[in-house]
Amino acid sequence: MKNTFNALVAATALSACVAPSAPLVGGDLDTRGCIGSAGQSWSVLKQACVQPWQAADLKLDDPADNTLAVYVIFSADKAQAEIFAADVPENTVLDAVKGGYASKDGNIRLQHSRQGWQLRRMP
Repeated sequence: MKNTFNALVAATALSACVAPSAPLVGGDLDTRGCIGSAGQSWSVLKQACVQPWQAADLKLDDPADNTLAVYVIFSADKAQAEIFAADVPENTVLDAVKGGYASKDGNIRLQHSRQGWQLRRMP
């Protein structure tokens, strides 16, 4: 009887040490099915979840923070460019204009020059 009691006390004590189950990696699906913990974001142009750093056609240094990057995905016909950057709203799609691409309101521009591509944000 004493051994059964000791075993019960030991089992109870050990079960108290088990950590609560943590959320599973990949268990954070958004409304479109993208897994944020895997770095996925919804791409309007690809109509799929993508990891921007892998799907990007162009990678730039972020002009606002040189420790970050800007990723750009171009549409198949190059008529649009989708921007993935820390301080750019999600699903920002720019339309082709002379010299590059611009948002509908003109506040975000992706410009091409002899020095290469640059992302510019207008105040």
